[in-house]
Amino acid sequence: MEVDGRPVSCHEAAIMKKILLAVAAIALASTGCQSTGSCDRFAKADANKDGKLTLDEANEYIVIGVFESLDTNKDGKLSLSECAVEGAPETVKDFQKRDLNKDGTVTREEAVAYGRKHGMVRKAFPKADKNHDNSLSREEVNSFYGSKEGPL
Repeated sequence: MEVDGRPVSCHEAAIMKKILLAVAAIALASTGCQSTGSCDRFAKADANKDGKLTLDEANEYIVIGVFESLDTNKDGKLSLSECAVEGAPETVKDFQKRDLNKDGTVTREEAVAYGRKHGMVRKAFPKADKNHDNSLSREEVNSFYGSKEGPL
C-alpha cells in the first residue's frame, strides 16, 4: 500500500484505518445523535469548548481512542503483544519509536507525545483545514470525512 507516493507498512496501514474510523466517528457524532446527544465526539474532542478542534485536541482525542482500543487488558499502558500485527516485523520498530523512555511499555502520555510529533493527524489536519485558520470546525471535519468515504 502507498500513501502520498510512499509505501506504508501493514502496521501503519492498520493505524491509519483506526484513525480514519476515529475521524469518521467524530464526523458522524458532530452531525448530531439520535439518542441523548451524549455521544457528541466532536464536543468531547474540543477540550477548551470553543467549537473548533486544534491540532493538539484532534491528535489527543484520536491517539487516546486508538490507544484505548489497543489496550486490551486496560492497564493504561501498551505492551508489544497488544500492538503486534502478525506477519509484520516492522511492528517492533514502530513500538520502540513510541516507547520514549525505553521501559518496554507505551503509556498514554508517550502515545500522545509521539502522535504530536509524528502522527497521522499531523498529516491530515492541514488537508482538512480548508480555511487555514489552524483549527477545524464541525463543517471542516464533516467535509474531510465525506472526502474519505469509501472502502477503508
